[in-house]
Amino acid sequence: MMSIIGRAGFTLVEMLVVLAIIAMLLGISVPFTSQFGKGLRIKTASRAILASLRVAKSNAITYRKKYSVVFDVENSQYWIEDSEGKVFERKRDLPSSIKFEIQDEKESDPITFEDDRVIFYSTGAIEGASGSVTITDRQGNAKTISILGSTGNIRIE
Repeated sequence: MMSIIGRAGFTLVEMLVVLAIIAMLLGISVPFTSQFGKGLRIKTASRAILASLRVAKSNAITYRKKYSVVFDVENSQYWIEDSEGKVFERKRDLPSSIKFEIQDEKESDPITFEDDRVIFYSTGAIEGASGSVTITDRQGNAKTISILGSTGNIRIE
């Protein structure tokens, strides 16, 4: 009768074959996964700005007073202020790879609102005409958040 005690593990060759297969699969999948995250930061940043604009609009309607979103282009920050100038929540920073700018038009103003501020009235409309906020990442990807003056409708383009 033969004993099975000596055959209880994997051989070195079997382990090397498994590791080689895993390495090949990783090598094939890396190019596909690197494209997945390419535009993720700018999408996330644009959605965060959109959310702050919607919070300011909602607060203006709910509390029946002006709320504004202020953009600091030089420091890559934005925040919500009430009608007395108090900061609502906190100032938010853009990720380091994203700036308020228009790609290939460095001299153009990425914030088309007066004083780099979007002011929402209690009706939900904004002060002044329609405008936009443009952000760009290091790879040249850009997102523009547009706000329609009369309705305060906000969308990402």
